[in-house]
Amino acid sequence: MNVMETALSGMRAAQQGVQVAAHNVANVATPDAQRLRLQRGAAGQGGVETTVVAADPDPTAPLGDLLAAKAEVVAFAANAAVIRRQDQMVGSLLDREA
Repeated sequence: MNVMETALSGMRAAQQGVQVAAHNVANVATPDAQRLRLQRGAAGQGGVETTVVAADPDPTAPLGDLLAAKAEVVAFAANAAVIRRQDQMVGSLLDREA
């Protein structure tokens, strides 16, 4: 797996993390709503694999979910920066060879 694919998998994981946090916050007042959490693991070829699983009920969780969503936004931006730098580097190499 190359740098771009690894960064893209990180972006997909961050996006899914925001979705899980949003689900939990949106359903905090819904009786019998299932809390979710995102499990991450290393992909076989590099990058990140994710799985959404049920989480234990937690009355203090909405604050944690909001903070997790913010952290996912930062992770998404960091992976996007890696892709931009990779693109710039390849462009510079191509310009030099031309």
